[in-house]
Order: sequence, then structure tokens, then C-alpha cells
Amino acid sequence: MTTIGLAGAGTIGRGLIELIGRSPAASQLKIKTLLVRDATRSRFGVPAGVKLTTKLEELTDDPEISIVVELMGGVDAPLRVVTRALEQGKSVVSANKNLLAQHGPALFALAANHKVNLGVEASVCGGIPIIRLIGEALRADRITSLEGIVNGTTNYLLTRMSEEKTSYSQALAEAQRLGFAEPDPDYDVSGKDAVCKAGILASLAFGGYVDFRRIPTSGIENLQLEDLRQAERMGYTVKLVATARRTSHNNKLDAQVAPVLLPLTHPLASIRHENNAVLIESEGLGMTLACGKGAGPAPTSVSLLADLLDIAEGRQKLPDVNHPFLGTPFEMEAHGQSSSRYYLRFAVPDRPGTLALVAGRFADQGLSLASVLQPEGADPVPAPVAGGHPQVTLILTTHLCRRAQLDKVLGALAGEGWGNPVVLRIQED
Repeated sequence: MTTIGLAGAGTIGRGLIELIGRSPAASQLKIKTLLVRDATRSRFGVPAGVKLTTKLEELTDDPEISIVVELMGGVDAPLRVVTRALEQGKSVVSANKNLLAQHGPALFALAANHKVNLGVEASVCGGIPIIRLIGEALRADRITSLEGIVNGTTNYLLTRMSEEKTSYSQALAEAQRLGFAEPDPDYDVSGKDAVCKAGILASLAFGGYVDFRRIPTSGIENLQLEDLRQAERMGYTVKLVATARRTSHNNKLDAQVAPVLLPLTHPLASIRHENNAVLIESEGLGMTLACGKGAGPAPTSVSLLADLLDIAEGRQKLPDVNHPFLGTPFEMEAHGQSSSRYYLRFAVPDRPGTLALVAGRFADQGLSLASVLQPEGADPVPAPVAGGHPQVTLILTTHLCRRAQLDKVLGALAGEGWGNPVVLRIQED
């Protein structure tokens, strides 16, 4: 019998407790202690005999507890729990992507030093065993790139907008009503959640710590229904994609999290609603796709229990100095050096010469336009520009160019007082 303790009794904690109670595979696990903020509250579903405590040491320092499961949320309090547990020689299981993305190297170093496990399968993509796939099934191969839909909230919103022609605000309100989006959705829709996961996956895939704070990130909050309509007319769909790939010329890492126009034939284009998927390219196997439920108490609990069982049964490999999070940090490619095509939507003054001025700014940087469109019936632009001219929507697509070149064009146009356009990379097959 393996005795465990849990830190946190929220939605995920309750889901794990329920799964342990009904899973035959978990019969060897016994929950002894539950660390909570308020031990006087009655808690539905907690087994009889489980001790409720508000004292960290009663969880981390108990000699009978061999595995601590951290499910608290946030970073500071979980960091104290996990650090103390590892220092006391206990293995840890966590679903905390923020904790791992920020403090992964220090925590894995601590686990290696004390010869205990740190299970983190549930920290990325919920119930999809993506970390096992990278660390076990693909360990004999050399991964060259990965790209994924790793945030279910944004994928749900984009699916609703694309399939039901619902505006962003309407789709968000419905997602909040159904519980797919938080009351404050910024963490998801801005890309902050996805970039933490991208840093974790890239670290594991490429063998060195990738600091998520160095990955360029943009979200979907400025997208309008018109962008998805135009993407569909061009034969694309819009997805928030986390991308990381080795550059062929200098073996640096080129990484980004941003909404992208994916061709309808791309494996990620068909991933709908709150589902997640990660597409991995490696030298031996080529393309490998993992997809499924990316969030929620049930999928996350399955991954947590899998880590618990692996540790309890001695199947999980102990981290050592060769662990990816302890490898030499990967050198990042300078932002904007890779070439791609781009989709841009501007709000421009409706006056003679506007299109010529825009085209001239592109020509100044040696960039050519593939198409120019002023759609009729586009979503209205709310405010007139200086000088009293109303604004109209102008949609452009470019030929291949470097983002650094495009940014110079955008900077020049910003000097005209035209605000920030929507800029989406167009991915080819």
C-alpha cells in the first residue's frame, strides 16, 4: 500500500479523489492527508479517515506519506509545497503548468538530488499522454518540430466562430456560461496559458530548458468574425497554435504562440471545440499526432493517477543530470527571421490615396502583396480616424517575407495613426 497526500481540494482534487475511489488500478493507493485552506469546511466526497489540515508540514513531513500531489493552483504556495516535499524525500505529482514552466529546472534538480520522482504528465494537454510520448516512445528519435493546439478555451471559441458564424463576444459569453472560459478569460485568450505549455513541451522535446517568457506570444482577443470568414474563403481555418522547431541553418529554436491560418488539409485543422492536439515531427517516424481531451477534472485526473501508479510501482524513471529541464538552455532564434506569408486586416481612413500609401510602405521594405481586398459588409469599425474620415476594413495577404521586415512596415503605418492591425501567419502544407 502506498500512502499519499493531496494539496488542494478544488475541482481537479475532487476529481482525483473520486477516480482513486473507483479505479481498480488505484486499490494500492491510500489517501492519508488533505491540505486545505479551511479545515472546518465539510467537503463532499472526501473518504472517511482522511485528515484535513491547513499546516504544510503535516503533509510534507509525515514519514508515512511517500507521494505528495500538488493541485493548488497559482505558483507561490505550490512552490513551497513541492519544494518542501522534495526536500523531505517525497516524490511529487503535479498538474501545475505555471509552476513547471517557471521553476522546472530548480524542481527537477531538487528531485534528482534527493532521488525522488516528479510526475508532471497532467500539466500539459490534460488527459493526452503527450509527455510520455515525448519522453518514452520518442526518446530514441530526434524531434525536429512540434506544433499544437494546447488551449481548449481558445479552440472552443474559434470553433464556434468558424462553424456557427458567431461573433467573438457571443462565443465567449457562451463559453463562460458553459464553464469552458473563466469569468476573466485573459489568461486563455491572450495566449499566456498556451505559452507556458509550449515552454514545457519544447524543453522536453529538444533537451534543454526553454523559458516560456522568451517565446513571442499573441492571442485571439482581437480577431473578428470577418477574419474567420476570409480564412474560410481562402481555404484555411484559424487556430491558436504553439510552434517550436529546430532551425536548419544554426540549430537554434524558433518558437511562437499565435493564431495561424492553417490549410484545411493540415492535421490540426480538424481539431474542434475544447479538444487539444500536438503534432510532432521527428527524423525516424516523421509525423506523429496525439489528440484528445485537453482539460477538465476527468482527463486531468487520469493523467495524475497514471503518474501516481508509475511512481508507486517503480516504473517512472528518476530524474538525473540528463533530464531535459537540466540540460543547457536552448538558444532561441531571433524573432522575425523565419519567412512566411501573412494575412493582415487594417482599419484605414476611407479617402483617396490610402491604398497607394499602404502599398508604398510595403514597397519601401521590398515586400510584395499577394492580394488586396476591401470586403463589403465586414464587421463595422467603431470610430472615425483623425480628420473626420470614416474607417473601412482593408485585408491584405503577402508573399513570403520575414516578420522582421513586416514589422518595419507596420511601424511605418502606425506612424500614420492607424492603430494595430490583425496579423496572422499563413501556414502552408
